[in-house]
Amino acid sequence: MNTIVGTPTWTPPPLNTNKEHFGRALLVGAVLEALLVGGLIWVGSDTPPPKPVIKKIIAIHMVRPVPAKPKPVPPPPKPIVHPKPLPRPKPLPRPVPLPKPVVHQVPVPKPLIAKTPLPLAPVAPPRPPVVLPPPPPPAPSMAARQAALAEYAALVRAQVQADAHVPEAIRLMHLSGTAVITFRLAPSGRLQWAKISRSSGAGPIDRAALKSVKEGQYPPFSKDMPKHATNFTVEVHLSGRAS
Repeated sequence: MNTIVGTPTWTPPPLNTNKEHFGRALLVGAVLEALLVGGLIWVGSDTPPPKPVIKKIIAIHMVRPVPAKPKPVPPPPKPIVHPKPLPRPKPLPRPVPLPKPVVHQVPVPKPLIAKTPLPLAPVAPPRPPVVLPPPPPPAPSMAARQAALAEYAALVRAQVQADAHVPEAIRLMHLSGTAVITFRLAPSGRLQWAKISRSSGAGPIDRAALKSVKEGQYPPFSKDMPKHATNFTVEVHLSGRAS
């Protein structure tokens, strides 16, 4: 509870010029002032009443726990199937060996063979003595082969020039010239081909020279010459001018 201290109503005495009354008034005022100050101090030091305690109501709710999910039940293990053992084949009965038949060998009499004299071996006639072929002659030397080839070439040139025929056209045109003809002869002397190697500058002379080579007859190669076809070159001179 709060204590309220009120100030007592005081009516001052009438003013008196008497000193005694003035001193009492001062004393009474000082006492009253002291009482007032002491009452204020006491009121200020009084503790306030405690606040009322508000009780808090705590509500407790009972919550059922959520049941845990059940663990999945593992599938039952597959039954182990053991393979059935294969039936063992029954052993075949052993064959009973048959008794071997007894064969009585009867001796066969040998036929009587008359002894005949053995034929005499034929007597071969004497063989004739083997005659070996004569050895081939030695190959000619390179110098002998070149000499034989040069001799044959000179013979062919002389024969071609001697058989060269001057046509009437060359005589009328008074042409003159020398054509070089190359030709190939087999070892038998047969002509294989012929051609103009160098022209004379005049067509009639070239044709006449080539014709004289193609129509010629040539002897076979000599024994010292090569045994294969060989090329030859001749100069054929033709003139239609009067000498």
